[in-house]
Amino acid sequence: MAVPQTTELAGSGTSQTQPGSVRAWLVVAMVVALMVINFGDKAVLGLAAGPIMRELGLSAAEYGAVASSFYLLFSVSAVLVGFLSNRVKTTWILGTLAVLWSLTSVPLLLAASASTLYLSRIALGAAEGPTAPMVVHAVQKWFPEDRRSVPTALTQMGGALGLVIAAPTLVYLITNHGWRAAFVALALAGVVWVVLWAFIGREGPLTTYDAGQHGVVQAGGEPDVPYRKLFFNGTFLGGLLAGVGAYWALAMNTAWLPMYLEKALGYEPHQIGVVVVIPNVLNALAILVVPWLSGRWMRRGATGRAARGVVAGLAVAFAGGCMLLLPHASGAAALVLMTLAFGLPSVAFPLGYLTAAQIAPVRKRGAVIASKTALVTLAGVFAPAVTGALVQAAGSGGAGFQTAFGLCAGLMIVGGLLAALVVNPERDARRLGLLPAGADRP
Repeated sequence: MAVPQTTELAGSGTSQTQPGSVRAWLVVAMVVALMVINFGDKAVLGLAAGPIMRELGLSAAEYGAVASSFYLLFSVSAVLVGFLSNRVKTTWILGTLAVLWSLTSVPLLLAASASTLYLSRIALGAAEGPTAPMVVHAVQKWFPEDRRSVPTALTQMGGALGLVIAAPTLVYLITNHGWRAAFVALALAGVVWVVLWAFIGREGPLTTYDAGQHGVVQAGGEPDVPYRKLFFNGTFLGGLLAGVGAYWALAMNTAWLPMYLEKALGYEPHQIGVVVVIPNVLNALAILVVPWLSGRWMRRGATGRAARGVVAGLAVAFAGGCMLLLPHASGAAALVLMTLAFGLPSVAFPLGYLTAAQIAPVRKRGAVIASKTALVTLAGVFAPAVTGALVQAAGSGGAGFQTAFGLCAGLMIVGGLLAALVVNPERDARRLGLLPAGADRP
């Protein structure tokens, strides 16, 4: 029997399978499954909005506030766990987070009320806040820089797949067995994932910045770059601007798109579970294909600025233009614009994680990615509540959504164009001492 190759961890004296091995791809598959459950948890409230609002007597503004409450501790927990990941294995962090998800639904299932709904969503947000940056950090320990575009994209595609897979399934459960059945199914899925992760989850061997360059673990330390410089540069700030616009659209998608389809476009409840899948199919494809193409482009000599920064910024800005037109369209045109407006902007997430990794030492990468995620996801605190207030104030669902979409479109257009101008990971990596002078890319 052939003996598997091993790579020694710098300074640890332990060994693990090689980067890019079967184990690495098993870890990727598991974190994709985790992200599927993650986004199912986010989406279930929007899919069950109608029956929950009727049972608990919630107005549009009150429902919007509940949806926003999910993000109250989302960013705080992302930052705290991000810095914790500098010292604690991501394998343990992800397992703990998944356990906590499954527990957050228990109070709501035992005693459904507006108060327990608030508490359940706040607790769920706190448990899910660190997930996206931690799965990226975990996967990037298994793949060198020139091979991590697809694995990183897959972690984010799991979110889109969560909406594609979960929407029809959860709508079926809600329609036929009540909204509580959907919450129970998601909690059980989290428990099953934790059991499998205990056997499959492992920490990757790439623990230094130069390991990402050469595909092997290098001896020696990394530059001790202060967080002040890691957070205040064009790449970090530009990715942040594009991410805020993209996440505002994502938060509207999960919280309000089903209601928009029903109130403004006239879809029946049984049709909504199918229609909401369409933009998320494009979302999943774009999240996978665009980073894959950008990775191929970079291996042929393109810079991260062009292949990641400009591409992400223009994709978000274009989606914003589509959203600006959406309230003025109907029929097939509305469906196309809706698909582009909600399906394209999420490419900013994997591309943003990739550029962040280009400017961060590995020992601080978890904190950098988590801090960026925390700031981006603050949009989720405001988007559902602002949308709900606008819809209720307008009196007409269509008029309120027109204003809400215009606001989101402005954020995406401005943020996307600024990102395309200022994101430049090679320049910033040189300034931070991570790349030698004259180097084009890691």
